[in-house]
Amino acid sequence: MKKILSLFLCFTFLVTASVIAHDHEGKGKHPMAGEHFKKMDTNDDKKVSKEEWQKFHDGFFQELDKDGDGSVSLEELKEKRMDQKEKMKDKAKEKKKQGKEKDQSKDSE
Repeated sequence: MKKILSLFLCFTFLVTASVIAHDHEGKGKHPMAGEHFKKMDTNDDKKVSKEEWQKFHDGFFQELDKDGDGSVSLEELKEKRMDQKEKMKDKAKEKKKQGKEKDQSKDSE
């Protein structure tokens, strides 16, 4: 249980560090941090209150806890990470496909 909590806290710290390292518009090396911030900032005041922070991360915990037992196992954490990797691969493939289609339309002009 301590390992799972430690992993979860490390993950939360990394997300927090990413958010802090960028401005509120998501500029910087990792624009996803700006998207993350916007999701937490539910009242659009360009600030994240403690309540907004807790509500967002409570929801994230529930999302990780696939079996609903009130705790996150290492397997559940790994599964979430694998899902995220797959989504990123799919986005990259789609972006590449759109780029090729754009190039083909330029060539036909």
